[in-house]
Amino acid sequence: MPRTAPASVTEVRQPRAVPLLVLAATVLLAVGLGFGLPPLARWLEGVLKAGPLPVLGPVELLAGLPLTWSVPILGGLGVVAGTLLALSTIGEALRLTVAADHLEHRTDDQEGWVERSDVADVFRDGRYLVLLGRGGAPRARLDADTLRKAEVRGAFEAHGWPWRDADPHEHEYERWVDGRPGFAPAEHALLRRRLAERKDAGAVAEVDAELGAHGIAARVQGDRLQARRCGVPTVEDVRGTHR
Repeated sequence: MPRTAPASVTEVRQPRAVPLLVLAATVLLAVGLGFGLPPLARWLEGVLKAGPLPVLGPVELLAGLPLTWSVPILGGLGVVAGTLLALSTIGEALRLTVAADHLEHRTDDQEGWVERSDVADVFRDGRYLVLLGRGGAPRARLDADTLRKAEVRGAFEAHGWPWRDADPHEHEYERWVDGRPGFAPAEHALLRRRLAERKDAGAVAEVDAELGAHGIAARVQGDRLQARRCGVPTVEDVRGTHR
């Protein structure tokens, strides 16, 4: 939830209920397996004994477990696994600090700073929060899937950022195909990397920065990579950090 600090910044975090729901769902699944696996194992053991195949050791072990053992054991494992998943959810979730003159964004793996004066457009593109500089060059593309859309928009609008309802350069994107005319060999190589590493946020940020130096913005829609030409950012356009 967003929080306004004394220094007139607004912080946006994922809802606190998300990691709790992850923990609860994992524990419930584990307890359900504790009830369901022993009967299933006994049935499978009977089927295997009636046929030519040997009964596997794990099947015999599960079949011999009473519910008074299987439920606490698997439930305890569910608590451990659920806690680890919940902590991972907290660490991977995007955290925003929005001020009138800058934006700070942070996860456990990355953090960055973007100057307000360098940004011409801010909008949501599916699960992503996108900031564009002058000439349409990307300044940041952040996975904000765990943040409430209304809260993100409200934080930026409250501090006077140029929020848009849609990408103002939407019509400029074209589907990229390896070898398509209009791109240099080095650009094709970067676009291949962008598509191949689309599930690695850190690698995507690095490739996007390299593409930006070539005056190219890229995004993935479905399994297709799309690209458009944009202005090459100058030193003044890329103040701040992203690491």
